[in-house]
Amino acid sequence: MASVQLENHHLSPPGGSDSATASASAPPPPGAAVVAAASPGYRLSTLIEFLLHRAYSELLTLTDLLPRKSDVERKLEIVQFASRTRQLFVRLLALVKWANDASKVEKCAMISSFLDQQAILFVDTADRLASLARDALVHARLPNFAIPYAVDVLTTGSYPRLPTCIRDKIIPPDPITKTEKQATLHQLNQILRHRLVTTDLPPQLANLTVANGRVKFRVEGEFEATLTVMGDDPEVPWRLLKLEILVEDKETGDGRPLVHSMQLDFIHQLVQSRLFAAEKPLQDMYNCLHCFCLSLQLEVLHSQTLMLIRERWGNLVQVERYHAGKCLSLFVWNEQVLGRKTGTASVHRVTITIDENDVSKPLQIFRDPPLPASDPHLVGRAVKIDHLSIEKLLIDSVHARAHQKLQELKAIPRSFNANEN
Repeated sequence: MASVQLENHHLSPPGGSDSATASASAPPPPGAAVVAAASPGYRLSTLIEFLLHRAYSELLTLTDLLPRKSDVERKLEIVQFASRTRQLFVRLLALVKWANDASKVEKCAMISSFLDQQAILFVDTADRLASLARDALVHARLPNFAIPYAVDVLTTGSYPRLPTCIRDKIIPPDPITKTEKQATLHQLNQILRHRLVTTDLPPQLANLTVANGRVKFRVEGEFEATLTVMGDDPEVPWRLLKLEILVEDKETGDGRPLVHSMQLDFIHQLVQSRLFAAEKPLQDMYNCLHCFCLSLQLEVLHSQTLMLIRERWGNLVQVERYHAGKCLSLFVWNEQVLGRKTGTASVHRVTITIDENDVSKPLQIFRDPPLPASDPHLVGRAVKIDHLSIEKLLIDSVHARAHQKLQELKAIPRSFNANEN
């Protein structure tokens, strides 16, 4: 029997070198490496040598054991040995015959292994696709195709379905005509007049003007406020559009505004909050602005007094006390300076204060001793402070008192003449 051996870990039959060379030169099919690694081959001579060594060792063992046994037992042992040895060599013969067709079996094994690998890949791909569909592609959905919009664009060449909100944000609306504007302002003027008639209006705000959809309140020497409303509902609050402070310091202010723009903005916001929250919004607006203007007027008079003392009047005028936003008290009249030398002169005091009982009143002026009532015209000028000049106020007071003194001097000669007659 020709020997069968494994070349390059593959069984090759005898005389099959050409086929072995051809199979070696051909590229191995897919899965060949897996099969070769899983079932390494052995040389046929090695197998025959193993079988011969086993048969020889068993035969030596029988030669040692058979002499001690009976004739029947020896025969049985010999038969069993022959049967076992024959079985081994029959198997070897079957293996040698199988080796002639080993290439076909090997190809089948490689194909089977390749198919198993492909089945594993298919199962793994299906598992991965199922996991992707359950986890990652739940929210990854395409929207409905814009078929109607495409039809409009392709057929008409335009896109009439654009939302109007986009057009309104990009394209400004058409301006209203002059006639519509005049009609709207006229209607708004009527709404304002109706609101003023039905509102509890302070008497100090009687000087008002309604025009161009606005109402303008002007309090001379204090402020001017422009208001409007944003609808015809009586519950719609007033809206303050413009606020102007009319308090001026013509002597020391140099024509500059007395209120800073940031302060004016704060007052604007404060008044607007009062208009939103108050039950009587216009009354509350007037009280707020009137109190501020009185405090500002008092501050202006105090600044004028300090400048008057420093530049012209000197010790003839002295500030007794000044409480911001409350009162200003002065010592005036030249008799006070003379009194420091003689100790006989009276003290004249002028007090300018804000009436705490009725804040709607203007600044109140009190004199000690009070002015004589000899000339009502001079007294009337001396008790008014609408000109907002402390020097003019003191000069009017001096004129009133001087007129009283002259009347007293005039009465002296008349009394002498009466006595002589």
